[in-house]
Amino acid sequence: MRVIDTLKKHLKQAHVSLSRHRLDLLSKLMPALIQVRSVNLMKVATAMPGPASKMSRYRRLQRFFSSKLSPDVFTPLILEKVVKPGKQLFLTLTFDRTHWKFGQTHLNLLCLGVLHQDVSIPLACTSLGKAGNSNTKERKKLFRKAWRYLKEYSCCFLADREFIGLEWFRFLLEQHGLEFIIRIRCNCWVTLKDGRFRHLSLLTRNLPKGKTRIYEQVKLYDLEETVQVNLVCHRSAKGELVLLVTNRSDLNHVLDIYPTRWSIETAFGFLKSKGFDLEETHLTKPKRIQLLLGVLSLCLLWALLVGVQEHLRKPITVKNHGRKTISFVRLGLDQLQDAIGNIDYRWKEFRAYCRLLLSCT
Repeated sequence: MRVIDTLKKHLKQAHVSLSRHRLDLLSKLMPALIQVRSVNLMKVATAMPGPASKMSRYRRLQRFFSSKLSPDVFTPLILEKVVKPGKQLFLTLTFDRTHWKFGQTHLNLLCLGVLHQDVSIPLACTSLGKAGNSNTKERKKLFRKAWRYLKEYSCCFLADREFIGLEWFRFLLEQHGLEFIIRIRCNCWVTLKDGRFRHLSLLTRNLPKGKTRIYEQVKLYDLEETVQVNLVCHRSAKGELVLLVTNRSDLNHVLDIYPTRWSIETAFGFLKSKGFDLEETHLTKPKRIQLLLGVLSLCLLWALLVGVQEHLRKPITVKNHGRKTISFVRLGLDQLQDAIGNIDYRWKEFRAYCRLLLSCT
């Protein structure tokens, strides 16, 4: 019970807006998820302490995820940990989708994450309830949901070729304080600043490998509609064409910024096979899986904070190819799992890990 009481105390001090009963369950749920590294509720119930039977604990978990609790309650806490005090309030946002099937049911999650230590922590998520790509209406709804908490910051929004369209670009341009970099396909027409009308495939046909071209104030066309953006064209050393549209003015840095979009893929990896095995869930209703993802995002952030602290105490070894032998998240998960399992011997360390939920890093 020391684990639960300590975590509950710190979550309460971190101003997580939950009732006493839900806060108690969350304080049991988070350590159990970290211990079993699975979202299977029966496995999680087995790891939750308490005098009640395993089936009673399982039913309590079911009631928690079928409640009307919104995952938005975790968003302020996540942002508090990501924003560094005394520094420029500039955030990098990532946008992507992850999809799998449970039986005949498509679980298709659209997520907006905020970058911290090379990992994007999901801030907002929606279950599309269908297979395939999202539409502009679904993207706008999710973005507005997160933007309520983000609009006081300067943000840079990164997305891949799946998230395009002139209506979507116009919507992003209307958001005050938002910059964006989005990769597009080479299947549209543009009007250059000097008035030339070109198809993107022709405009980039002679672009050599390893070279970049920049076009300012380009008009993208979709039927009779247009939107004005800046265009960065790059062909990699392997010959892959990368086309990026942006409203940023520092166009020479756009190619360096865009690859951080992959940080949300890293997060999906830890939520799934590398961490909590999200694809093992039997929750299929949108609100339930969105709440589950909110709890997992909090666990992911906690593991990341612990991993960074442990790295500062004892630096992670870097291999010859330049990569760390273990990621911050994996290190944090391992440390938390060991501290929870050996609480009688590592209580002081666990208490220090809980304090990370109170202080910015």
